[in-house]
Amino acid sequence: MKKNLKIFIGIALVALFLVSCKKNENEALGTVSPIVGIGFVKALHNGDDVNLVKEKIMGATQVAGLVISDRNSGNFDDKEFVLQNTDKGTTTGLVIKLNDVNTTISYGDSVKVNIENAVLTREKGVMKIRGEGLNLAKVTKVSSNNTLKPIVLTATQLFSQFYTIESTLIQLDNVTIPNLIGGEVFGGEYRLSENLSISLFLNTSANANFSQKFVPMVASFIGVPTYYNATSDYYNTAKLLFKMPNEDAVFNQTGSVYLNFPEDFELAPASSKSQFIMPAINDKVTFKTGTWRLYQGVIGDRVNLDKFNPLGKQAIRLQEQLSEAAYLEMDFDLPNGASQLTFSYAAASPQSGTAVASSFNLEYSQDGGATWIQVGDNMNSDAVLAKEASFSLNLTGAVRFRINKLGLGLNGAVIKNGLLNIDDFKVYQNVD
Repeated sequence: MKKNLKIFIGIALVALFLVSCKKNENEALGTVSPIVGIGFVKALHNGDDVNLVKEKIMGATQVAGLVISDRNSGNFDDKEFVLQNTDKGTTTGLVIKLNDVNTTISYGDSVKVNIENAVLTREKGVMKIRGEGLNLAKVTKVSSNNTLKPIVLTATQLFSQFYTIESTLIQLDNVTIPNLIGGEVFGGEYRLSENLSISLFLNTSANANFSQKFVPMVASFIGVPTYYNATSDYYNTAKLLFKMPNEDAVFNQTGSVYLNFPEDFELAPASSKSQFIMPAINDKVTFKTGTWRLYQGVIGDRVNLDKFNPLGKQAIRLQEQLSEAAYLEMDFDLPNGASQLTFSYAAASPQSGTAVASSFNLEYSQDGGATWIQVGDNMNSDAVLAKEASFSLNLTGAVRFRINKLGLGLNGAVIKNGLLNIDDFKVYQNVD
């Protein structure tokens, strides 16, 4: 019995050994993947051009990924596209430079590119794969209209990580473009941070189909970080650029402030509108932004009684205890609509007694002041310290605004209809 058991165990061990040998033999005979990661390829570049022969890319012949540039926008070279892929949680990208025009590979396409015997290089600072035989026929489209999910960063993070995330899809939220005065268009370059130590620029080609669209003062952007060196191929002395794939890559946008706004009501002296009703001038006064109608209003300059900004000496004061409305009204149109509007307001103090709240609203007109539409709900000036009102708008075309102080009658236990100060009236253009 023991002899039979030993024989059985021996046979089992031999069988196990044979199975193990067969398994290793199969692994050894496994085929090499034809696709190599973009990150692996980029790591081969140490400053000199690299010939991408199979031996250098683990026997592979292709890179694969998602296209993050849009050939239809005109913002990228028509013989190039930007390709990125994600491997083990890390996203990397580079530019594929063809010898012929890209007529078929689009934003969101999944593609494979035969890079065998092509060259990994930097041109004007940008890492690219190019080659004499690298043409559109070497690109295979796998699928289209794939969802592209950008990496969300701040401008500071993008600046500090630029080298590692070159040629990947990045989203920058709530970016302020400094020094806009209004009317600037996308074509050209704009600094993407108010911090002067962050040299990062939004760059749009003159050939882009959105180059003549208005640049927003504040917006979120999706784009591709890329280098530009006008004098050499070195990236470390290149300018850091951020290129939008297309015009849909800007959102949550606020246009630049209109020229001469915010209106601080300082240009005209208080004496030019010192009475609440002045028929001789039709209650109109010209300030730096244009002519305004102050019906039942004056230019207030009383220290500690009128609430103007600390740098100013005047604010508009609308009359109290009226049974009719008092108005601060633009007598001119703004041509490019409005995306946002702000102003400061407070309960002005009378010559004697204490300040009393009042009710008012913001209105707009798009027919030259013939009819007016209220924006939002009525507001109350319930504090003697100035507050800021802010309105998000989406008005296109010519528009004008006014403050309508409600005529609620005499002050009492229920009715509050005191003096109202308005100052620092600011309107932002609509960039849609």
